[in-house]
Amino acid sequence: MLQDEKDKLLTLFETEVQWCREVDARDAEGSPVHYDDTTAVSWDLVGGICHLFGWHRACDLFGQVARHLLGPQKPHFNRDAQMAAMAALQDFNDKPETTYDMFMDALKGLPVWQGKPAAT
Repeated sequence: MLQDEKDKLLTLFETEVQWCREVDARDAEGSPVHYDDTTAVSWDLVGGICHLFGWHRACDLFGQVARHLLGPQKPHFNRDAQMAAMAALQDFNDKPETTYDMFMDALKGLPVWQGKPAAT
């Protein structure tokens, strides 16, 4: 995860009303909507990642975020590892014991890539 991606994720979930459970996203009335619906006002973790970065980048990030939030996972030796990581993140988001404060502390602790800039 890049620093600007982490910053965008923290901003998206800045207040508790911007976080939801059980669905990718909700509108102002609390009805479920798709993560990229223009009426969405709150997202779960997976929906938020998809909303901000698009599906393809989100697939790259699912494993990175899951490893940090949930620790080492059982290795997956097939192309469905991204989907397993996505499902694990959904489970974390939706657990009754996952509070907003716990959720935000976990996001704040996400490591960012500290690589060197590409040579020009």
